Amino acid sequence: MATLSDADIRRVSDELLAAERDRRPVVALSERFPGLTQEQAYAIQLRTVQSRLDAGSRIVGVKVAFTNKSIQQEFGMGEPAAGFLFDSRTFSDGAVVPFDALTRAMVEPEIGCVLGEDLKGPGVTVAMALQALAGVMPAIEIVDLRFKDWKVTGPDVTADSDGGWGVVLGGQLTPVQGLDLRLIGCVLSKNGGIVSTGAGAAALGNPAGVIAWVANRLSSLGLGLRRGQVVITGSLMKSEIISRGDSFTAMYDRLGSVSVSFK
Repeated sequence: MATLSDADIRRVSDELLAAERDRRPVVALSERFPGLTQEQAYAIQLRTVQSRLDAGSRIVGVKVAFTNKSIQQEFGMGEPAAGFLFDSRTFSDGAVVPFDALTRAMVEPEIGCVLGEDLKGPGVTVAMALQALAGVMPAIEIVDLRFKDWKVTGPDVTADSDGGWGVVLGGQLTPVQGLDLRLIGCVLSKNGGIVSTGAGAAALGNPAGVIAWVANRLSSLGLGLRRGQVVITGSLMKSEIISRGDSFTAMYDRLGSVSVSFK
């Protein structure tokens, strides 16, 4: 296992922030720090979070990656990974996002869950998670890794804020009462043509289970979910690469739709 000092963590975090700012990808951390662990990766990510907060950004929610079992296996992950959403990169339905702000980005349709009350682990169950939700809404995550290629490990992704760049949220909040989140279907269109379909069960079997998982995982980092925050619960289908001029619309059964374009 690689040994990372506080100075190493600070340096790597600053490097990733610079790579994002300058759109200059860097070599994967796992190549430089063999045996990089998830706990070390979270330490790097939380340093980045603090830098964003110091610069004036505000946390508005949480993103969860690796909620799809096949993706977990691809990256050698035994569980999902948590990251954070910031106000400066939270967009409304129909947003136009500058393509030149991105490095090597993709979109992922996800179910967004809005907290109606604080929720902190350990011991949070699916039932408790459902009880805590004010409702659910359509979401498209904008994923953007800052590494030179996608030959990365799970800890690489976690250290780089789980590949998080931003999120686009739909304008409709639907109460969860009477909904089976596992059965919420989604159709993703790119430039007017359907490219993928999926359903809520792709997110760890149940998006409510993702809420329970992240509440419990954050508790191990001394954190919790807050009333009003949104949690995007993982992609319901394969990611779609973004090219300049692309437009995407994710249409959800009973939840409405959300769109974004890149110019």
